[in-house]
Amino acid sequence: MLIKAEDRIRATLRANNTHIRLLLAHPMHSGRQMDENNMVVKAEFIQDIRCWRNDNEVLVIKCGSATSQNPYFSFELGGGQVGDTIAIRWVDNTGAKGDIKATVDS
Repeated sequence: MLIKAEDRIRATLRANNTHIRLLLAHPMHSGRQMDENNMVVKAEFIQDIRCWRNDNEVLVIKCGSATSQNPYFSFELGGGQVGDTIAIRWVDNTGAKGDIKATVDS
């Protein structure tokens, strides 16, 4: 799978919690859309997103074909401190993978 855009992440510390904003560059085809030739577009969607803080897995998100194109996620993790490393990895139903890291700032 060729993805032209890049995933983006921002992690900040707010009121002693780590706030994460994540934008994933993915077409998220449900398998029900039709292309310009009236052919069904093959299903291609993110199934699994995992988040680590300093090498400890802290969050798992399961997605399906109903998730929007280029999905945006925003969530908070309890605790944390400036300088922590946040790593995100995702896998889609075709086996394509992506990962991105950020350092928590204030």
